[in-house]
Amino acid sequence: MRRLAPLGILVGLALLAAVPASAQAAPDTGPRVVNGEPGPSEDFGFLVALGDRSRYQALGMDRAQFCGGTLASTTLVITAAHCVADITARDLVVGSFPDGDLASESGRVVDVSGIKLNPRYNPVTQANDIAVLTLKAPLLGVPTLTPATADEAVTLTAARAPASVAGWGATNHREPWRFTSVYRIGQLVVFPTDSCGGGDNFVIDGVTFRGYGPDSVDARVMLCAEGVRGGTPVDSCVGDSGGPLVGGIGEARRLIGVVSWGLDQCATRLGAGVYARVSAFTRFLTDAGVPFTPEPTDTPLPPRISGVTTTSSSITVTLTPASGGLPPDEYSVSARDPGGRVTSCSVQAPARPATAQCTITELTPGTSYAVSAIAIAAGTPSAPSAERTVTPAGLPAKPRIIATEVERGGYAGFVVSNIRGNGSPILRKQVRCSASGYRTRSAPIVTEGLALVSGLRRGTTYTCVAIVANEYGVKQSDKVRVRAR
Repeated sequence: MRRLAPLGILVGLALLAAVPASAQAAPDTGPRVVNGEPGPSEDFGFLVALGDRSRYQALGMDRAQFCGGTLASTTLVITAAHCVADITARDLVVGSFPDGDLASESGRVVDVSGIKLNPRYNPVTQANDIAVLTLKAPLLGVPTLTPATADEAVTLTAARAPASVAGWGATNHREPWRFTSVYRIGQLVVFPTDSCGGGDNFVIDGVTFRGYGPDSVDARVMLCAEGVRGGTPVDSCVGDSGGPLVGGIGEARRLIGVVSWGLDQCATRLGAGVYARVSAFTRFLTDAGVPFTPEPTDTPLPPRISGVTTTSSSITVTLTPASGGLPPDEYSVSARDPGGRVTSCSVQAPARPATAQCTITELTPGTSYAVSAIAIAAGTPSAPSAERTVTPAGLPAKPRIIATEVERGGYAGFVVSNIRGNGSPILRKQVRCSASGYRTRSAPIVTEGLALVSGLRRGTTYTCVAIVANEYGVKQSDKVRVRAR
């Protein structure tokens, strides 16, 4: 099994600090599902992230996520058994992120009240690798995906049937794994049982993949899938565990698999990714309360808040329509202050997929507002969108230096959290180190909140701060001291 591996924050910091600034690459923009396509996509609105509760509270979801899942109803998530077999519900959180970014302020994160493992799950063979989570609070307004029945799976999981997978897993083929915070999407092909349990090789677009024999794969409860893009294999990877393998198109899209296991190397011709075969677990899912009837589409679905700008007393919200449900006639956006007072605006909805903008005025500068939106069709309102916290003309949040690492050669690495513009674009983010009698050194804060300051004088103690600026001002972290080596 190699699909489950949470990202170690200090390991990543140590790796960063060991590399001279001149040798650093640009921030990783490669795919997550290996050789996949960039997200987000409205087609994967049901994709959720599983995170460690304590890490989420301390560091945020981008450093707490370790598995994926599929929202099957407002309160039920289908995931892999191996993701949750050794933890309790109170150790878990589940997050939905409309913009696909685990670091986004638009995400909604809820606690888990229960875990139901398939009673026949085998941690050695990974057979029956499926589980259902019950959420403490419903994720309203988030798309759901219906699992495939045995009858539907006849077509959806036939040999060479197209399928797609999405997740926040590793971007590269082998250790050391690299992760970013926005999920990626892979277009795959379902393998025949002759290759997935029968041992035969399988060819996709001229690329030959080695098959799995019956000693590795039980085709009754597992299925195999892999893709090819530009002659290179496409595959799920470490960290994608529990996420959805989807078959069908449009309203006929169904959950056909759950990311389960694979070889030590991802996106390899030596063996495909292996998924729990969802249609084999209809009884288990039904007993867990998972619905097998798609949610009705005769009501509008909530729009997505895809952008926010502010002035000293106003918030302008950009709205992206949902791809399903009734076409909206109008949108309404509301901003709720800490005292519960609500100010709103309305705007006519253009034809999909065009976006719309709505401006709420007469707001109090520096006050944090909870902003959400609804769509209205034929007088029927949708559920509210995911909330975003926005502060008109607000200063940035106070950043926090949560880890440091000093390396020989005058390098110091930092991990910085709480980098938020509070509704305004961040214009500058850096770590600055100073010492009396020596030149001040600084470095930008890049992907994952990492910064590498170089040129520090050996044996000298520096005082370092993280600085974040937007158009309204600057906030800096508490000071930390490091001694250069």
